Amino acid sequence: MMNGKEFAKAQASIMNKKTKLVQLKDDRAEACKKINEIEQEIAKTENELLEEENKFILLCGQKSQLMRERALQVGAEIEQAIKPQQPVDKLTILFLAANPQDTQKLALDQEVRSITEAIRKSEGRDGIEFFSRWAVQSLDILQAINETDPEIIHFSGHGSEKGEIVLDDGSGNMSMVSKEAMAAAVASASKKVRMIFFNACFSQKEAQAVVDKVEAAIGMNTEIGDEAAIVFAAQFYSSIGFGQNLQQAFDQAKAALLLKGIAEENTPVLYVRKGLLAQDIVMVESEALKKSDNVTIMQKIKKFFRDQRILR
Repeated sequence: MMNGKEFAKAQASIMNKKTKLVQLKDDRAEACKKINEIEQEIAKTENELLEEENKFILLCGQKSQLMRERALQVGAEIEQAIKPQQPVDKLTILFLAANPQDTQKLALDQEVRSITEAIRKSEGRDGIEFFSRWAVQSLDILQAINETDPEIIHFSGHGSEKGEIVLDDGSGNMSMVSKEAMAAAVASASKKVRMIFFNACFSQKEAQAVVDKVEAAIGMNTEIGDEAAIVFAAQFYSSIGFGQNLQQAFDQAKAALLLKGIAEENTPVLYVRKGLLAQDIVMVESEALKKSDNVTIMQKIKKFFRDQRILR
């Protein structure tokens, strides 16, 4: 039989267990409440995260669209700024000749014959027009440009060591035209003019003065003989007629001088406007170029965005 001491001890233990059980149930209730609050906070955070992700995706799409539009705009600006004009269906060459009576006679008629013959034998002959003007006076330059609207202006005659071009004064005597005047004339001329060829002695300064107004210019850094001037010009236009780029045409014209045994291959000088390359300038489209797949800057940019899945 349990004595009083043992009874009290057992009773105390039961009370402690009941108290502990109540506390645990309270703790459980509090924990359940906390868990419920946490679940609600999780659900709220998930919804906020989903909204923000959707907004972010939308912003990314808008940014990508802006990037695409800006890239296309910059690409178009770059392409417009740096690329030379494309080959034309009909290349017009304006030949200006001046050989006043009080200057040494030049074989200008032979030069024209050689050039026209070279063009006639070229692949692109049907796409080239050749106009000539003789005994040219200063104001004849603008008149001839306005009449023919050429891509290439070719001047053949005399030049001075000061960089002047010798024209006719209307009475058979010489009239000097400065490089500044020539540059002003070119600047006011048709925007179709792409190149100016000064086939005259000491015309390097003239070429330098006009090259920022056109794609390219050719001049002579010293005196040039009749035969050299004729051979160089004829081969240059022959190469142009076969669809060669400007650098190839210039190099082949120099090679023609060497093949003829004319030691003046270092006299012609080619200048190209800043930002352009002579090998990118093509005046007449060759058959090979017509069949080739020319990729422009704009096409490359669009391909990049398609690869990035920004363009559809």
